[in-house]
Amino acid sequence: MERPELYPLKFGIIYKHYIWGGRNLENIGKVINNNEIVAESWEISDHEEDVSIVKNGALAGRSLRDLVGLYGENICAETGTARFPLLIKYLDANKRLSVQVHPDDEYTRAHESPTEPGKNECWFIMEASPGAELIMGIKKGVTKKAFEQLINENKISEGLNRVPVSKGDFIHIKTGTVHALLEGIMVCEIQQNSDTTYRLYDWGRKGQDGKPRPLHIQKALDVIIFPSGSGYEKYMKDIVISYDKSSINTAHSLIRGKYFNIDYLHYEKGFELSLGEYHFHTLNILNGNGIIIYSKGTVPIQKGETILIPRPVQSYIINTGGIEILKAFL
Repeated sequence: MERPELYPLKFGIIYKHYIWGGRNLENIGKVINNNEIVAESWEISDHEEDVSIVKNGALAGRSLRDLVGLYGENICAETGTARFPLLIKYLDANKRLSVQVHPDDEYTRAHESPTEPGKNECWFIMEASPGAELIMGIKKGVTKKAFEQLINENKISEGLNRVPVSKGDFIHIKTGTVHALLEGIMVCEIQQNSDTTYRLYDWGRKGQDGKPRPLHIQKALDVIIFPSGSGYEKYMKDIVISYDKSSINTAHSLIRGKYFNIDYLHYEKGFELSLGEYHFHTLNILNGNGIIIYSKGTVPIQKGETILIPRPVQSYIINTGGIEILKAFL
């Protein structure tokens, strides 16, 4: 099979029409059909459910799955599944999402699929209505037994911790953490390449088929983490990641870890990036626009787009008069 030289890649958009979505992704340049409700825009995906298709350059029409097979570590860190390791989305929580929790690698592969990883994920808050909140974790002092009783009595909300959020906040949701996006929030989500979710509570609403959406109470209770004592504050502190939002013309290191490394970039002038020893960069353009300049050419970028920079590009310049980017790399 032909192997063109790699370059900065853009992909076709994959929309998800869940009941909690709206039309707010239009605010970042997404084109939504009349009367269409969109909850998620899958930007980069190599999942069983949907695989991204290249839309620019010599590789247009090829799937991300094909590229991983063709180029190996020039585009993908080793995962053991021959899939791209990240799933990247924009989410419009026009209405509140279900209260849910994600399992870790070990539990997922034992109870769901031997090729499916767990789901650690991160949210960058792109928009938030005044007074916006997330459900994040269990209230301090609530034990597994007490929480199970609250579920059985339909009083689960009494055991849930709420966190106020505003634009620019960065949230790291570790496996085992109960959470929910509430209404009036739009996020960029970077996560392990998994769609395994255990739903605890769905606010009594019904799905598009008119029936209540299924819950997964026992599996959720198996994986929820209930931090206790002095460990509770540390656990919560590691979820809401602080950084200097006022600082510009610099890269803010948000997280370093096994599953993803993420930086927030805010520049009002051109700057250079290098992949170094990493296999790829993904760039979510949160605001602004510019041009990627690399050794073989240029690629224009604008708000709402997502770009995959493969390792052979090595170094590149982003020429801009103002841009905000969420950069993930492995």
